[in-house]
Amino acid sequence: MDNREKTFKTKFENAALHLGVKSDEVISLKFRDTVGSYSEYHHLLDTLEHEVGISWSKIDGNLQGQGHLISHGKTKLIIVEHETGLEILYVAGSIASLVGLIPLVLQCWGGIRGYLSRPHHRDFQRVEIRRLDGKGHLVEASDHGLAAPLSAPLSVINTAITSAAEALDEEIHHLRKEVQMLTVRVAALEKNTSEIRKACKKNTKTKN
Repeated sequence: MDNREKTFKTKFENAALHLGVKSDEVISLKFRDTVGSYSEYHHLLDTLEHEVGISWSKIDGNLQGQGHLISHGKTKLIIVEHETGLEILYVAGSIASLVGLIPLVLQCWGGIRGYLSRPHHRDFQRVEIRRLDGKGHLVEASDHGLAAPLSAPLSVINTAITSAAEALDEEIHHLRKEVQMLTVRVAALEKNTSEIRKACKKNTKTKN
């Protein structure tokens, strides 16, 4: 493992602690775009809090930049300040993040950066996606062009959408637990069946 991979591994481990998941469940979205001033991030946080009603708190930890935990209901993600562009760290498979929080953050960021007033400009020219695989190795991909952030008013993307997505998240989480429990039961039944078969074969040999 090289130094770069170690750095990202540390980032995901720290993010996982704040998001309440394992490090290989964290996804990083980095929107490569030079930021003129860190005040733009402060403006983003103010907009999210006062115009959208999303709470946030500054967090410590080695995230390669100042991190902020964004919360809306039960849904959480982290935004990290970089001179080279906004980074969002979220939980893999979180429907509430994908259809709720992330679009809201991007819409606010797009408004602050002036993207929404550029109808012929492809915003977020380079999107870098990173995660850790099951063995702790860094996996990277990129998308050279992302469509403009949502242009609908913030009021359209309301709490109802996020609440519905959170309900789906909870149901999926419940189903995963059920599957895990069933897997354990099946394994136990298979073990018992195997032991019974062995005992039967032993008894048959003894009688013979």
